[in-house]
Amino acid sequence: MGSNSEENRIARDKNILVVLNNRHKIDQELQYLMDHFCGTVVYGLNADFNSEKIYICGDLNNFVESSHFLHIIKEFSVNYENIKNGKAEVISIGTVPVIVSNAGVYFRKLFQEENIFDKVTSEHHFQELTESNKETKALRKGIYLSKVTGKPGENGEEELHFNLLRCSSNLTGPTDNFRETDREIIALLNRCAQETFEYKTDLNHALVQIYKNKKKTADAEKEVKARIKAHSDKTKDMPKEGLIAFCTFYDNSNSQHLKPSETDRFDLCYKQTSALTRLYFRLKKTVEDESLAKEFTVTLYPDSAFIIPLSTNRLYTHEIRPSILSVEQIPVRMGYVVRCSNLEAIYKNNQTYIRENDEYVKLEEMNPEMQAELRNSYYEENMTENVVEYKTTHFSMNAGDYEKPLL
Repeated sequence: MGSNSEENRIARDKNILVVLNNRHKIDQELQYLMDHFCGTVVYGLNADFNSEKIYICGDLNNFVESSHFLHIIKEFSVNYENIKNGKAEVISIGTVPVIVSNAGVYFRKLFQEENIFDKVTSEHHFQELTESNKETKALRKGIYLSKVTGKPGENGEEELHFNLLRCSSNLTGPTDNFRETDREIIALLNRCAQETFEYKTDLNHALVQIYKNKKKTADAEKEVKARIKAHSDKTKDMPKEGLIAFCTFYDNSNSQHLKPSETDRFDLCYKQTSALTRLYFRLKKTVEDESLAKEFTVTLYPDSAFIIPLSTNRLYTHEIRPSILSVEQIPVRMGYVVRCSNLEAIYKNNQTYIRENDEYVKLEEMNPEMQAELRNSYYEENMTENVVEYKTTHFSMNAGDYEKPLL
């Protein structure tokens, strides 16, 4: 984990988009990519390029071999079949990074593997969830994930090492270990983050939630859609250069009635209305910077990833808004949110300990005074753009953090 003293920033010089100007017309979709590309747009390949990644599109029929490895965007390219495999890779436009409102980097279809929703749900047992001080169960279910490693302790007993990231979502069970699908997701996200942000960091902790909806029945007069009100994520266990990656996967088992949008290749619609959830960002009232967008919305496409620095989390609140369609017409969504934890934990002797200044401190039980003070800090983080300075916190609002993690 890095130790930068400032927040991360979107990198503008790590990627090159080469648009070969042999196209007769630049259509609206390509123009959007050029206007929002996370990097520099050029119209010819230069031998002096020194970037992390080079994307290219256009007619490659007369293309001269290059020393650079190229990522050919198939939707906007033709006549690329003769380029040697060792020199290029054909990719989808959904894996090309675009900047949204100068606030985050969006990969509109980053994950190319099918049925990730099913794979993640088969590898974990999702838990009941409550929020903050509420006693009622939320419609959604969730689980915290971290790399969990077993090591022999001083007395020969196994110690479990993992990361904690304490926030206001309270789960009924322990942290689970990353499984095969999780490891693939995390590895890809970290590669993408390194290619699109200034500072190296480690996306190493996930909160995965399944947003189930409640249909109208004889016992329930109204249908209820899973949503989350406006808030900022809690950063007390995150380094300043940390990132937040909002990944989305949908359950495809009951989406036969949905069709691709006629105007947006990544959207799914029922008739002409989008069935997908949206992530709505609003600038906090205390922010006076006129250069910032007052609000913006990100449609959470299937298999997408929207990555933001902590500055965006600090300046904006974000809210989960379901589609306006009825419950029967919208797919169940998995929100797979990956963040950076700098809090190392160890479970030994039937107790969780957290690392502080090279020592492990017992995770103590929370009392009402501790809870009240922590909620005040949470409120400040939700309502202001301040970098909240959390006091020493040797406890957690999440009961699952006190339990033995799953190896």
